[in-house]
Amino acid sequence: MSARNKPELLAPAGSMESLKAAVNNGCDAVYLGGKLFSARQFAGNFSLEELEEACDYCHLRGVKVYVTINTLYKDEELKELLGFVGKLYKMGVDALIIQDSGAAKLIRENYPDLPLHASTQMTANSLEDVRYWESLGFSKIVLSRELSLEEISEITQQAEAEIETFIHGALCVCYSGQCLMSSILGGRSGNRGRCAQTCRLPYTLYKGADKLQEGYLLSPKDIQTVTILPQLIEAGIASLKIEGRMKNPEYVAGVTGIYRKYIDLYFDDPDHYQVSSEDIKALTQLFNRGGFTEGYYTSAGGKDMMSIERPKTWGLKVGIVDSYIPKHNRVTIRTREALVPGDGIEIWTAKEPHVGTNISKASKAGEVISLAIEGDIQKNDVVYRTYGKALNDALRKTWEKDSRKKSIWGLLKVKKGQPLALQLWDMSGSNIYVTGDMVESAANQPTSLEKLKQQIEKMGATSFVLEALEIDGDDDIYVSVGALNQLRRMAVEALEEAILKKSKRQEIQKGIKEEKEKSSYILQKKLHALVTEFSQLEAIVGTKGLKVIYFEASAEMERMLPQALKLCNSFDVSLYAALPKISRQWRKDIEDAMVECLKKTEIDGFLVRSAGQFGLVKDSGKKITVDYTLNVMNEEGVAFWKQQGADSVCLSVEANLKEINAMGDKDCEMVVYGYLPLMKTQQCPIGNFTGEKEGHFYCSEKNNTELYFLKDRKGLKFPLMTDCERCVCTVLNSKPLFTLKFYDEILESVTGSVRLEFTKEGIGRAARITKAYAEMTQDPNKISSETRSLLEEMREKGNTKGHFFRGVE
Repeated sequence: MSARNKPELLAPAGSMESLKAAVNNGCDAVYLGGKLFSARQFAGNFSLEELEEACDYCHLRGVKVYVTINTLYKDEELKELLGFVGKLYKMGVDALIIQDSGAAKLIRENYPDLPLHASTQMTANSLEDVRYWESLGFSKIVLSRELSLEEISEITQQAEAEIETFIHGALCVCYSGQCLMSSILGGRSGNRGRCAQTCRLPYTLYKGADKLQEGYLLSPKDIQTVTILPQLIEAGIASLKIEGRMKNPEYVAGVTGIYRKYIDLYFDDPDHYQVSSEDIKALTQLFNRGGFTEGYYTSAGGKDMMSIERPKTWGLKVGIVDSYIPKHNRVTIRTREALVPGDGIEIWTAKEPHVGTNISKASKAGEVISLAIEGDIQKNDVVYRTYGKALNDALRKTWEKDSRKKSIWGLLKVKKGQPLALQLWDMSGSNIYVTGDMVESAANQPTSLEKLKQQIEKMGATSFVLEALEIDGDDDIYVSVGALNQLRRMAVEALEEAILKKSKRQEIQKGIKEEKEKSSYILQKKLHALVTEFSQLEAIVGTKGLKVIYFEASAEMERMLPQALKLCNSFDVSLYAALPKISRQWRKDIEDAMVECLKKTEIDGFLVRSAGQFGLVKDSGKKITVDYTLNVMNEEGVAFWKQQGADSVCLSVEANLKEINAMGDKDCEMVVYGYLPLMKTQQCPIGNFTGEKEGHFYCSEKNNTELYFLKDRKGLKFPLMTDCERCVCTVLNSKPLFTLKFYDEILESVTGSVRLEFTKEGIGRAARITKAYAEMTQDPNKISSETRSLLEEMREKGNTKGHFFRGVE
C-alpha cells in the first residue's frame, strides 16, 4: 500500500447531465463554469439556479464543487464578476479556479475565507511560481501540462499548497496562459474563454523555399495516464484532473469511472496494478486523436505526441476493407471488433472527406461483413468505429438513476408512551434528531425489530444509504408503517437541510470601491525597446530619446553583458535583463544562478515574465517591470503588481486603447511595435519534423540560425524562433504590430512608456524603426523623410494594428 494519501479525482462538468455522470461514476470533486466568466464559453455551462442545484446535489453526496472563473476580466466586468462571486460564496462553492491576478486581489479583499485555486492559465512551471502564489493564499496550484514527473515530484515535496495536474483529455500545444493565436488571428481570446482552436488547423513547415512537412502540425494527441497512474500518485499530486467540459456526458462517465477504478485498485492492491485492454479500448472509443500519449510526464515532446493526420476524434479501429465494388456501392470489411446495430463507422479513404455509415446488423470480431456505401474506397482502407452504441448505452445507465449515496448512521428510539424518535448523522458532523407519533403498546401483533429496521432503511431515491441502524426499543409495541415512513422522511429532509446549511455561507454585501480618479493623458512618453541579440542593442542604443533597453536573457546576453552595460551607460540608457518567458523546474539551478549573478551586476532592473521570477528579484533593490506575459487586463491587476513592489507594468497586448486608458497610469507600458508571439510551445515543429536521425529524435542549436516558418491555408507565414537552451519554440505573428500611422492616438493615452520588441529584425531595420518611433515620440507633428519612407514601406509589406482599436471578445 502506498504511503501517499489517496488523491482527489476531479472531473469536468459542462452540463447538469455531465455533472451527474461524473458524480455517479466516482469523482471526488467537479469543476464547472457559469454562463459568464468561464474559460470554456462554448460549453453548456450553468445558470445561477443550476449552479446552486449542482452545489446541493454534490454536497449531499460528499462531492466538492469548484467553479471556474479562470479568464481575464476587463474593468467594466469587475463589478458584475464580484456580484457573481458573492452568489457563489453564499451558495457554498468549495473553491474558485482563477487566472486573473486583479480579480484574485478583489476577491481576496472581499471574501477572504473563500478558497482560491491557481488555474493552469497562470503558467506555474516551477517551485518558485508555486511558492509565490501559495504565499498569496492560493490553496491549490494547477501546474502547466508540460512538466515532467521528476519536476512535479520536486515541487510537491517542497510546496505547502496542494498540486493539481491534468491526467486525461486534450493537450494544448501552447503553454497555457501564453497563447495569443486565436486572439491575434481572429479576435477570440483564449485567455477569455473563447479560443477558436486555430492551432488545430493545417499548417506547412518550410525552411526558406523548401517544404518540409504538412498536416495538423500543432495538434497534439490527447493525454492518457491510467497506465502510469501509480507514478503520478507517488509523485505526490494531490488532485488528478480530467479535461473535458466541452465533452458529452458519456465521455465524462466513462473516463471518470475508469480512473476511479484504477485509483482504488492501486491503493487496494498496488503490487498487482494492471490496466485491462478493454478499458483502454473504452477510453479510445470515447475520444482519441490517433491514439493517446502519456504527455510530458514521460516525454519532453516530439512528433509521436502529435496528431498530424487529423485533429478530431478518430474512434476505435474495428476493421480493414477487403474489397469494394463501385458498380454496386458495396464494401466488404474484415472486422476485428464486435459491432452492434446503431454503431457508427468511418472508412478512412485516401482523400477527405472520409465516408461513413451506421451498422444495422450485429457481427462478431473476425467476421467479414458487407455494407452498402458510396465513396472512393480502396482495399486495405482502415475502418474506425466513431460511435459505440453498446458502450454509450451502458454509460448512460450509470447516471440515469442516482447510484452515488452518502453513508449515514442512525439510532431509532421506540419506547412505550414516548414519541417515536430517529437520530441520523454522517461522518462530517451533521447530526439531526426528529420525533413522530407516540409509541403504543401492541393490542394484537407487536411490531418486530426487523420490521422497524426494514422501514427505516428504505432510503429509496434519497441521496443517503443507511450503513447501520441501532434500535433502542421496548418489546410488545406497535408502530404503524405510515408513522415509520413519515418519521424517516422527516429525518432525511432534516439531515439534508443540516448538510446543506453547513455547506452554505452567510451573505456578505461587498462591492468595488468608488472609481479611482482617471489618470491624465501623458503625451510625452518614454521609449523602451526589447532586443534578443547584442547586435540589435548595439544598433539602437545611441538613438536619441531611447530610455530603456530590455536584453533577453540568454547565453549571449550573459557573455556580452559587460559590453552592453558600457554602451548603455555611455548613452544614459537603462539596461534591464529580460528574464526567460518560460522558466522550468528542470532548469531551476541554472536559472536561479543566473538571476543571482544578475543581481550583483550594474544592470538597472529586471523584466519579469512569471510570478516566481518576481519573487526571486523582489528584494534585489533593482527596478522591476512586470511583462504582459502575466496578463494584466484591468486596474486591479495593475494595483496588485504595484502593491507587490513592481515599478512598472506592461499591459496585456489584448487590450484596446479604451481599456488601456481605463486600467493604466504613468507606471504602465504598452507594446507598440513587434512580431507578437502567438504561442510558446515545447512542441517545436523544427525539432519534431526535421530533428530525426536514424530513427532517433534530436534537437540542434543550429536551428536558431535557420529561416523556418509555418504557412497556413491562407498563405500567411508565421516565423519560428527557438530557444534551444530551454527547449521552447515561439510562433510569431506573420505581420508586425506597427502603430506609427496612428501614433498620435497612442500618445494620447495614460501610459508612461511605449515598447518596441525586436525579434527577427536585422540591425538596420531595428535601427530605422527605433529612430522613427523616437522621432515621433518626441514630436508626432514633425515627420522626417526617413520616417515617411518607412511608413510607405510598411504599408506595402503589410502590418497589423493589433488590438488597439478592435480589442478581443
